[in-house]
Order: sequence, then C-alpha cells, then structure tokens
Amino acid sequence: MIRALLVDDEESAIAWLRDLLSAHRDVEVVGTATSVAETTALIGIQRPEVVFLDISLPRQSGMELFGSVDADLRIVLVTAHDDRTLQAFEAGAFDYLLKPVTSARLARTIDRLRHALRKPDPASAAPDGRDRIAVTTPTGTIILPFDQMLWIEARQNYSLIRLGDGKTLLVKRLLGELAVDLPESRFARIGRSLVVNLETLRAVDKVQGHGAVLRFAASQDSLVVGRAAMARLRQLLGRRQPS
Repeated sequence: MIRALLVDDEESAIAWLRDLLSAHRDVEVVGTATSVAETTALIGIQRPEVVFLDISLPRQSGMELFGSVDADLRIVLVTAHDDRTLQAFEAGAFDYLLKPVTSARLARTIDRLRHALRKPDPASAAPDGRDRIAVTTPTGTIILPFDQMLWIEARQNYSLIRLGDGKTLLVKRLLGELAVDLPESRFARIGRSLVVNLETLRAVDKVQGHGAVLRFAASQDSLVVGRAAMARLRQLLGRRQPS
C-alpha cells in the first residue's frame, strides 16, 4: 500500500482528492492536515510515503515543509497556481498537480509513485559489486561507470550527473527514481535534490555558517552544500567508519 497524507486548508479540496484516490486500491489515506506544523507532526506519527501538499496554507507556505522532512518522502504539490512549477521541482517536489485535479492526471502521478516505491526483487537485483549503470540521455543510452560520477542534481523531470572530466549528463529520470538503482554503499542522498558519490569524495572543507565545500578525486570541480546536507553527509560518513 502507498500511505498518503493529504494537506489542504479547504475541506472540499481534501474531500475531492480523497474521492479521486479511492479509485486506486493500493493507496491508503492515513491522515489529513491543514497546516505545515500539523503536517510535520502527522508525518512522524503516520510515516506516509507521499504527501499531497497545497502550497497556500495559513501562516506558512507549503514550500516550507521541504526543509523539515526526510529527503526520501515524496511530496506532490497541489495548487491552483501554475507559476511555482520551477521552484517546486528545484526544491525536490515529486510532482506538481494543478487544481482542479483530474482523475487522469492523478493516475499518472500514482503510476510514477508505484514505480518509485517498488522494492527490487532480490532474485533479479544486480549485486552491490556492480560498477556501472545504463542511463538514457536526450541523445541515447550510455553505460556509465560509477567511478566517473561525482554528484547528481535534480533538474525538474531530469537528473544532471556531474562527471569527473568536468562534463555533465542530462538523464531522462527523476532523481528519486535514479537513486533507487544506485548502490547505497557508494551513493548517498544528502538532500532532496542531491546525491553524492561517496567513493569519489575526497575532502570536505567546512565553511563557517554556510555548510561545506565538497571536493572530489581527480577533479577540479567542487560542490557547495548547506548545513542540512552537511549534517546528513556527516551522519552517513560516520556509519561507514570501521568499528
């Protein structure tokens, strides 16, 4: 089941979306909320996989939720305005639905959620020792070795891979979907819009009050990350230390 939380300050909007979701038997609405604060509390209690979130909420914008929840939580923005699309995807939104939401458009979102949340079959999954991945770019499919990848950024419906030679690849997959196919022993999602290759990471230079600068092996490129991303990276690196 896909556990969903519905957030809107209008009861009619929640009722409309709940009714549309009832057509999908593998989606369970585990709660509703009318504010960012209430949503944050419910996430801790109900542990949803997806939040359908209205942007225009009392006291706080729905966009403020992105900075306070785990990067693995899928957030689908639901709004009557179409002028926040770019900001939404840059923040790491899984999808962006315009009101009034239609059953056909919602069905596409649910299909994408099923794909993103599916658990790999252990019998068919590639071993963690694999060293490359096939990625589809606008010009074709490329077999890309992991050791050529430095980091990956979300770019609306695409992912941008930074390579060690200074080049970039624009991949036709959402960051969350691409991250599922990357081995956790090598790659770390340290933000909703950022995945870092821990194997090519060579130095972390702290910047007072502003997070850190990440430096990579055999590359002149560096990456500036904020304090939240740095805290997540520090946590993951700590787990990799030998006991």
